[in-house]
Amino acid sequence: MADGAGEMLLKLLSAWNEADAEARVAILNEALGASFTYEDPNAPSPFDGADGMADFLTIFRQNLPNAVLLPIGAPQVTHATAMTRARLDRDGTPFAMLTFVGTAGPDGLSRVTGFVESE
Repeated sequence: MADGAGEMLLKLLSAWNEADAEARVAILNEALGASFTYEDPNAPSPFDGADGMADFLTIFRQNLPNAVLLPIGAPQVTHATAMTRARLDRDGTPFAMLTFVGTAGPDGLSRVTGFVESE
């Protein structure tokens, strides 16, 4: 994998802000490996694959169309695992703080877990 875990995690997070569904899929295809799992407290259960992530982000964009996910600083990286914090703004107002931990495989992110705390 040419990019490291931190760069791939930031690329994935950029998909949260992309309003165009086709552009989101292109970002996900760049960031995620063939075997990928995502989980966070707002997902009913962990799900797999770029298609699952695309569906999740479509629902996110529908529910919060004016939300913006803003990574805070550079990710911390240990070997193939990266962690970064982000702030979710809703209509320009801070809404929640999040922490994302992602593990990269040879072809992209293989697992990402999001932790959410209300603002």
